[in-house]
Amino acid sequence: MADIKEAVMNKDFREIGHCGGKLRVDVETGDDDSRAYSLGYSHSSAGPAAFFMIYAIPQGIPVATISTPGLGQEMPPPPVPGSFPLIIASDSEGRFGHRCESCGEYWRSSGAPSAWPLTCPYCGLRAPTHAFLTLGQRAYVSEFCELIESAVNAGESATIDMDALADKVGEDTERPRFYYSEVSQQNQFICGACGAWNDVLGRYAYCSSCGTRNDVAELVLAIARIREQVNGGGAPDECVKGAVSAFDTAAKKIADELIRLVPMTTARRNRLKDKRFHDIRARATDINELFGIDVFDGFQQDDIDFTAMMFHRRHIYEHGGGEVDKKYIEESGDISVRPKQTLRETKENVHRLAGLVTKMVRTLHKGFHDIFPAHPTPLKIEAEKQALMKSRQLGYR
Repeated sequence: MADIKEAVMNKDFREIGHCGGKLRVDVETGDDDSRAYSLGYSHSSAGPAAFFMIYAIPQGIPVATISTPGLGQEMPPPPVPGSFPLIIASDSEGRFGHRCESCGEYWRSSGAPSAWPLTCPYCGLRAPTHAFLTLGQRAYVSEFCELIESAVNAGESATIDMDALADKVGEDTERPRFYYSEVSQQNQFICGACGAWNDVLGRYAYCSSCGTRNDVAELVLAIARIREQVNGGGAPDECVKGAVSAFDTAAKKIADELIRLVPMTTARRNRLKDKRFHDIRARATDINELFGIDVFDGFQQDDIDFTAMMFHRRHIYEHGGGEVDKKYIEESGDISVRPKQTLRETKENVHRLAGLVTKMVRTLHKGFHDIFPAHPTPLKIEAEKQALMKSRQLGYR
């Protein structure tokens, strides 16, 4: 449980207890002294609870995520003979913790699918749900496997009372066997593509359900704050700096993922690696030539010229106190000003720039997912749900 304990030490994070309930291993002995067992789970508290099932070999190693059968349906066979089916319950908010074995990072989500893989929000690795168990969940799996073996060998049923175990947490004793908890992270967002809830560290991430990146959603929030700021009397030059900075951060996140995931020569990689987007024309050319994504798609020439000028203005506001120099005039193409003149920004320019940087990030986002598509199954489920909700709303009118 080292991943949980380390996070709890940070006051910015909050430990979230287990949802509770009772797990049962019911053992039956036949007339020929053969023994069989079945699992049960009951939950009676008022709080939310959810669970998923996995197969694990007796040594406590997860080997598959189980598609939970409905009433009258049989459990799908395990991929490894002799594997135990196990129940893994959620935290007390109905969420599940996950940990990526590749990058070692932790997050929470609203689901633990069996019909499609999860995606690590940080490194983008796609794998079945059972491959992303936390250290606490893995310890629980090992304990659960031992319990099943012990119960079957003894011919006696056994119960794990998670409510009773939760009551012991916080006492001045070692954490109880079988008990695991989760930890809230800093950025909770709902995926705009599939509707899944995610709780991650940092602003930019993949949705762990469908794999859609949240760069556009984060930029839209930042731009909305900038529009509100300038409409409320905020300094337009500060708003220009904020809009360009928001674009630069979001665009660099996408570019960094493209550099990391797309095989290319060192020379081609170095064209974008560690490069900022202050010279938007140069970066747009690099991205188009390297990945076939036209950042200026749908722009008129006047839009391109305006965007480039505003990006250069941001540099003047940031490093020149708003005073024009010769380099700015040459590189921006802004012939309306003279050296040493102080720029006077307008609210109208801020709003126009805000719309254009949003459009560029949307284009980058679409281009990225043309290369690395989101998983279609959760997208289809969400589309069907939205269509059903819309038909019901129309039916009530």
